[in-house]
Amino acid sequence: MALYMKAAEILDKVEQKKGVVKTLVYDSKFQNIKQLFALVCETQKYSAVLQEIIENTKLLKETNLRRNLAKVLVYDLLIGQGLKCGGSWKAVMLKHRSRLQAALARMKVKRKVSRNQDLLPPSAQQNRSDIPRYVRVNTLKTTVEDVIDYLKREGYLYRGTASH
Repeated sequence: MALYMKAAEILDKVEQKKGVVKTLVYDSKFQNIKQLFALVCETQKYSAVLQEIIENTKLLKETNLRRNLAKVLVYDLLIGQGLKCGGSWKAVMLKHRSRLQAALARMKVKRKVSRNQDLLPPSAQQNRSDIPRYVRVNTLKTTVEDVIDYLKREGYLYRGTASH
């Protein structure tokens, strides 16, 4: 439960412009920094989608959850690893699970997509292949040209030599 509370608190602070995600996460002294950072970043990435689901299901009115706490819980329930908490929050979220899943499914049908990732705006859907890759070649074992040819055959785009 502490994970979700801390993630919601960080999202609140980011909205209030009290800091950036990375600084707030590391300053939180939370036990599992990687898990918290991933949850906050992914929730923030899917924020618009989560907000629409929460509004369509009237989740906030029925549960009295704070908006960012609801976003974090809905993210983990529908898109993330599944809820990692117990107690009343898990019971509340499981009670509303089918409505939340139905809202997500309707959103996918409406936008004609099959994956959750496709619901994101184009700027957030950056393809992993668009990220530049740099390669160091051991010229004692092969040549730069052979490596370039191999990588082109594997589907990489060659953009020139940075340096030798």
